[in-house]
Amino acid sequence: MIQELVNRVTDMIKRNLVTKRDFEWFSDLLWKRTRERVSPTTLRRVWGYSQEGVTPRRYTLDVLARFLLFTDYGDFCNNASNEGLQSGLCLGSQIVSETLFIGQCLRMSWLPDRLCVLRYLGDDRFEIIRAYNTKLSVGDQFTCHLFINQEPVYLDNLIHQGQGPFRYVAGKSTGVIVEKESQVQVG
Repeated sequence: MIQELVNRVTDMIKRNLVTKRDFEWFSDLLWKRTRERVSPTTLRRVWGYSQEGVTPRRYTLDVLARFLLFTDYGDFCNNASNEGLQSGLCLGSQIVSETLFIGQCLRMSWLPDRLCVLRYLGDDRFEIIRAYNTKLSVGDQFTCHLFINQEPVYLDNLIHQGQGPFRYVAGKSTGVIVEKESQVQVG
């Protein structure tokens, strides 16, 4: 099952991990998505690039499983074959627009390396003030009432480059991470 876990993670990030830099990138991505640390060296061991024959610690397997939106490695082992699951609990932390003040910024990221910084305009409305590696653009506006981490986000009434309104889904298969700008880690 460990190899299946590795294969699923590789499929999700859409990137082969080969070089030290790849594993440093993935270690940072793990931290951003799960808020749990696994060193690049440990990840290289799990992927079979160093110290062959060493079984990964349960903590490492749990973090990788959580990255895939399972509760832990045991949950992955029990449910990884249930591809057709249609429902389940939303366990990620949430941000509701009515708890924000006008002008407050959110940072929204999703795989493989998408990022938007949003400014709250009031009445569930947001404007994109920074956009990286996404089809969304600076100046786009949309409505959204609820952001749940590790779940897709549905942007309604999207005005994209002066056109619309459209509907847009961010993080459709892997979910998003949304943080209030004041909570964003620097560095």
